[in-house]
Amino acid sequence: MPRPGVVALAMALALGLGVVAASAEPRLPPEGRVGPEERVLDELLRADIARAPALRIERIDALRADPRWAAPPWQALLAVERCAASQGASPALLATLETRAGDSADPHLQVALLKCRQWAADHAGNPSDNYRYARQAWGLIDRLRLPTLAFRVARDYADEATYAGAVDDGLTAIGRALEIARLAGDAPREADALTTLAMIQGELGQHADALRNSDRALQLDPEISRSDDKLLARSALQIGAGQYDAARATLLRALELAEREGDAETRLAVRINLADVYYRTRRVQQTLDLTAELVVEADRMGIEYLKAYAWIGRGFALAAAGQMQAGTEAFDRGRVWFERGGQVGEVARALRDWAAMMARAGRWEQAYQASERAAELRERTQREAREKNASFLAAVLESSRKDLDIERLRHQSQTAELQLEAERLHRRTTIAVAAAVLLSTASLLFVHLRTRRVNHQLRDANAALDYESTHDPLTGAYNRRHFERFFAQRLARGGGRVLLVLLDIDHFKAINDRHGHACGDRALRETSRRLADCVRSDDCIVRWGGEEFLLFIDDPDDAEAERGFVLRLLDAVGARPIELDTARRQVTASIGFASIELVPDFDLDAALADIDSMLYRAKTGGRHRAVGRLNGGDEPVVLLPTPPTPVAGAVPA
Repeated sequence: MPRPGVVALAMALALGLGVVAASAEPRLPPEGRVGPEERVLDELLRADIARAPALRIERIDALRADPRWAAPPWQALLAVERCAASQGASPALLATLETRAGDSADPHLQVALLKCRQWAADHAGNPSDNYRYARQAWGLIDRLRLPTLAFRVARDYADEATYAGAVDDGLTAIGRALEIARLAGDAPREADALTTLAMIQGELGQHADALRNSDRALQLDPEISRSDDKLLARSALQIGAGQYDAARATLLRALELAEREGDAETRLAVRINLADVYYRTRRVQQTLDLTAELVVEADRMGIEYLKAYAWIGRGFALAAAGQMQAGTEAFDRGRVWFERGGQVGEVARALRDWAAMMARAGRWEQAYQASERAAELRERTQREAREKNASFLAAVLESSRKDLDIERLRHQSQTAELQLEAERLHRRTTIAVAAAVLLSTASLLFVHLRTRRVNHQLRDANAALDYESTHDPLTGAYNRRHFERFFAQRLARGGGRVLLVLLDIDHFKAINDRHGHACGDRALRETSRRLADCVRSDDCIVRWGGEEFLLFIDDPDDAEAERGFVLRLLDAVGARPIELDTARRQVTASIGFASIELVPDFDLDAALADIDSMLYRAKTGGRHRAVGRLNGGDEPVVLLPTPPTPVAGAVPA
């Protein structure tokens, strides 16, 4: 077996880099520049980035034992890489770092100790300590002379600060990371920083900017031969922007890479995001099935943060399926882990989405409570970030010996203290004003409450009248009157492509004749509900007449997306039997459809007549199929669904 030094030398020569003899005290280049020694070591480390963790750790240990890299800055950099590769630090390595950092004033060793403690906390499922150590390392960044180490400190702190809700700190840190990467001319690290920046922009709702920066990251570092964080990040951005088909394609690509490498952690993270796509596209059964697998897999792997995400996803899946009690319990199980660990930013985001879910389900009190809690956490996060800045900057002032740094930090500390004082003054003023207003309006309270009650009753009555005038009373779908107004408004907004789908329940007369009209009504209501699970909130489902439904899908992505959507409709209607009074009946549907371009003089009646003729072809061709024109096609195509699985006791259509 070759000696460690020989391994390192062979690696360098294989890369064609040559070897720079590292002195006991390396000659560091001007600040912000990557010197020849650092470049050689960085290339040696990058050469192993795609290897299995065990092999990568073995190579890093060989470099740590090589006397050419014995100086504190190189040892610090190698220790950080080893802790990252092993997702934590061994007790022996931590003890060595604590001894060396205690005996030396070298900031690189101090940062290495903090980073290894951070990864150990992360691996142990302790996010509050994870954030604390990342923040302490960030406080030493101005003393680091190795750009590769400074970049990791800034980029990691941007991640942790954003997760903790301190988005301003995250933006500052990622700006510093970009500056380091660009000054060093390091395209892969610039791509990493742009990916993190894109994620922060996504959190702020700046979806267009986020996707542009994600595109730029992939251009700078296009080779993705391992389960790369850039793919996971891009899928999250696409989900945030509502690009669900694109997100699914990105996740399937990431899943393929993770499975090829045997990367179980990334595979689980990818599947959690995939469950989110299913939930947002209202594939209720797929979301239920996948999240049930995810919570078991996450528990078996024991990775705490992924367990929390899996349980939150399970909560949304159960709630979407109408299992509110079980859904709330699952959601709270994941939420409490994040809140206990101090990741209140993550909790606030989850609560915001949960409030929207509860509102859609008509559970207004729960929606209000979740929304209030999310707002409270966001306010607390901002306040705590200012308080931490004040105390943190004061501590740096005590240890700093540079006059210019002292003056700058003192100014920042005073600014933070003034912000806190202004907030306290604002609260006292608000309380005083509120008390005065309360006293002056006490006599009007009875009149106000009475007027408010009358206004609520009037608003509720108007809302009920509006709903009745636009919805079919049996199925809850929109009626023709609403669709005519809706279509006129859409046409007035301008052109664009839309998908029109006319769906007819097969053998509906037989259901009425055999089981009675009440069961026929039940079949119509259940069909309407299943169709609603397949569409987005801004699409339109219309009870067109009898057993027919019209679906208006705005801005479909392409022909493949249209094909998948129509097949999903057929599968959704016929997937499970409908419970009738005396039997379970397998119900199917036939579809006519067309992807059309809206123009100013568009003839809706002619388009509907054409779609109706294709529906007739589907009926006469054997039913339980779709006939229509996809995007860009003139000739009708026939789409056949997955045959429904026979269910014991179910009467066939």
